Amino acid sequence: MTRTRTTTPWVALGVAVLLAGGAGLAWGAPRDQWDYRGASRSGLPAVTYTGDRGAPGALKLYLRLYVRGLRDGEADRLTDLSWHRRWFARRAEDAAAHRVIDTYGKGAAGPVSVDLTPEDPYDVRGGTIHFRRTGQQQAFTVFKRDGLWLFVIGSD
Repeated sequence: MTRTRTTTPWVALGVAVLLAGGAGLAWGAPRDQWDYRGASRSGLPAVTYTGDRGAPGALKLYLRLYVRGLRDGEADRLTDLSWHRRWFARRAEDAAAHRVIDTYGKGAAGPVSVDLTPEDPYDVRGGTIHFRRTGQQQAFTVFKRDGLWLFVIGSD
């Protein structure tokens, strides 16, 4: 009887450690989508925001990462920021990302401002990106899914 009483706390402690370790592994497991929230903020372009002043910081970071992907010509980065409806759409998204880079890449190398529309109750945002260097404008719509802001490349 005494042996059982001294063994029980150790077994309980062992189970707790295993559960904590499993939760830690699950938390750090790779996701299907690139988690832009953990992105390094160094090297991000300066973007001026107008319109909705209450826009969340994660949305502003997302848009800065999008502009950086355009500026640096990184199609992979743009497709990582998009929502993949089906695995076979990845090739079409890559081609669309290259078209977007060809269209707006030079403008993204200069000053950029984003005019955000007011908050939507379904976590859908939109607005216009103004590339002042080239005078171009790009309308966008993004939505929140599983805590990440995403868009569909080539939706226009």
